[in-house]
Amino acid sequence: MSEVIIPTMRTSISRRRYANYRRSRRRKSWTEFEQDLSERQFRRYFRMSRDIFQQMCCEIEDLVGEQCFKSEEYLCQLLEYNADPKNNIVHAHQQSTGGYISGEAKIAITMRVLGGGSFMDMALIFGISFNHAHKIVAYTVENWFLHPCFYPIDGIKYCCDDIQLQEVAKQFYDASQGVISGCIGALDGWVVKIKAPSARDGVHDPASFYSRKGYYGLNVQAIVDRNKRVLYRSIRSRGAEHDSTAFKNSSLYQWLIHNWNSLRQKGYYIIGDSAYSIRSFLHTPYDNALHGTPEDNYNFFHSSSRICVECAFGEIDLRFGIFWRPLSFTLSRNIKTIECCMRLHNMIVSKRGDSSCSIDVIDRDVFQEEARRTFYNSNDYVEGVEGGESDVRRDANGNVLRGGRPTRLDHHLAELGKTWRDEHRDEIARQQLVRPPTNWYRDHNRIITYDN
Repeated sequence: MSEVIIPTMRTSISRRRYANYRRSRRRKSWTEFEQDLSERQFRRYFRMSRDIFQQMCCEIEDLVGEQCFKSEEYLCQLLEYNADPKNNIVHAHQQSTGGYISGEAKIAITMRVLGGGSFMDMALIFGISFNHAHKIVAYTVENWFLHPCFYPIDGIKYCCDDIQLQEVAKQFYDASQGVISGCIGALDGWVVKIKAPSARDGVHDPASFYSRKGYYGLNVQAIVDRNKRVLYRSIRSRGAEHDSTAFKNSSLYQWLIHNWNSLRQKGYYIIGDSAYSIRSFLHTPYDNALHGTPEDNYNFFHSSSRICVECAFGEIDLRFGIFWRPLSFTLSRNIKTIECCMRLHNMIVSKRGDSSCSIDVIDRDVFQEEARRTFYNSNDYVEGVEGGESDVRRDANGNVLRGGRPTRLDHHLAELGKTWRDEHRDEIARQQLVRPPTNWYRDHNRIITYDN
C-alpha cells in the first residue's frame, strides 16, 4: 500500500512547490490595448476602422452567443456576480493564467494575423503562448468568421434571387451610363500563393499546383458586383489549371449549363475576360479586334465594366497582408483562410455603403506603403488571351487536349453568346459611342533619343 502512495505524494508535493514559485500573470485587457491606439494605428493593425471592428464583434456575439464569445463586459459581470474566488472559475483563471481571453481579443489576434502579423508577436503582445495563438486563430476562423450566417457567399442562391439580380444589373447599367445592360457580375481568376503541398494534404503531384506565374498556388474563381462585393467563389482548383478549366469544374458552371435558358429569357449574363469561352450566360471580348472598329469599341466598354473584379482582388490582397507571402498552412486551412478573407471583405464593403465603390482613402494611405515593401513583383508573367471565342479544351493541368471536341450544347450556347454580343456591339455603334482617343505615339515611345 505504501509503495503506491509514496510516488503520488511526491508528485503532489512537487506540484505544490512549483505552484508557490509560479509567476503571476496579468494580461492586458482589450480595452487597455485598444485605448492606446490612434485611429490610424488601429486601421494598420486590424485592417479596418474602429467602428467596423466593434460592429463585427457585436454581430459575431449575436451569432455564437455571449457564453461562447465571452466579451470583456460579460467576463466582468461574471466576476461581479460571484465575488468568492473559491467558487468562481473566472477568478481561478485570473490567478493561474492571467484571466480568460475575451472575444474581442481573439478577433483582434486573428485580424492581425490575417493582416500580415506574426503568431509570435501576437503571443508576446497578448500574453499567450505561441501554440495557443495558433489555436485561437484556427478556432476564430472556422467557428466565427466561417459561421453559416456570417456574410455567406452562395453563387447559386444569388442567381435564383431576382431582386439581387436586378440590383446588380442596375449597378453595371448606371456605371456604364446605359451601355452595359443585363450584366449580373464580373468573373475572373486569382492565383493565391501557397507553399508546395505535401503528402499530408493528400497531394501526390505537387507540380500540378505550380502556376505559370512562377509559384505554387490555388486558382480562385470569383464573381463580383460593381461595388466589388464577392457574389460567388470557387476555391477548389490547382494553380496550374487554366481559368476556363477551373470555372468549368465549378458547381456554378454546371448550374448555368442547366439553367441558361431562364437567364437568357430574363436578359442576364456574366462578363469575363478572354481566358473564358463565350456562352449565352458568359460574354467575353472580341479576339484580335483592330483599333477603331466597332468590336474594339465594345471591348473598351466591356473591359471598363469588368475591371471591378480585378480591383476587388487587389483590395483583398492589399488589405490582408497574409497574402503577401505564400500561405504556409495545410491545404484545407489555406482554403478556409481565403474564404474567411473574402467574407470579411464583403462585410467591409457592405458597411462602407453604396456611396463609394473604391477603397477608403485612409485605408489606401495606411496599407499601400506597407504593401509596397512586401508585394511580390514578377516581370516574367504575360497575360494570356487565348480561349475567348474558340473553345480550347484542356485537362486538369491546363494543357490543351488534342482529342475531343465541344458538345452540341457548347456550340449552341457559343452561337447564342456571339449573337447577343453582336447586338450589344451594334447598339454601341448606333449610339455613336467610341473608345476615348489615346496618344498611341506617346504610349509606345515614352523614351525618345536623338542621334546627333
